[in-house]
Amino acid sequence: MVSAEQVRVKFTKTGSLQFISHLDLMRTVVRLMLRAEIPVAMTEGFNPHPKISFVLPLSVGTQSECEYLDFKITNDIGFSSIIGRMNAQSVPGLTFLHASTPVHKCGEVAFAVYDIVSDEEYDAGALFSQPIVVTKHTKSGKDKETDIRPQIRAWKKEGNTLTVTLAASSADYLNPEYLVTAIGLVNYDIIRKKVLLADGETEFE
Repeated sequence: MVSAEQVRVKFTKTGSLQFISHLDLMRTVVRLMLRAEIPVAMTEGFNPHPKISFVLPLSVGTQSECEYLDFKITNDIGFSSIIGRMNAQSVPGLTFLHASTPVHKCGEVAFAVYDIVSDEEYDAGALFSQPIVVTKHTKSGKDKETDIRPQIRAWKKEGNTLTVTLAASSADYLNPEYLVTAIGLVNYDIIRKKVLLADGETEFE
């Protein structure tokens, strides 16, 4: 059962929801939790709202089967009840999979695994055998030529699916869109499949 402690919920963001921003997702989840009567801890002040945080915010245009939401509850209602209530108020593409007590700290996230699906032809072996230089937009507003190859831990191509493990820590994060741009794909889907720790194998929980 759940006590008044931190709760971590794993959920999906798929289909047309890939096109909503992180801010819109936050607003949607907040409204959903209030309708579901989740006893979530609230902020203080004149305009209290649920205290929630997302472990690894998703870029617009990317789907995911492994998003994580952290919050605290004030009453013991049970993990299964949390999932049941949230799914009852949810929308297509936003499916809450399970709730649990957090095992790892958010700062332990190091990599994320993505499937890049496209029917377009390209030579993955040639691509990953050399530097992959892209133009990155810095916070200062200036463009910078950057080799993203060191941020790609692993890759595998089977049929029309390229599976890649990319850097995803707070200090070293690679948006998969940069890789898509380097390949030159026009029609594609990006799906986040896993979030991993520093060993590149252990899944975040």
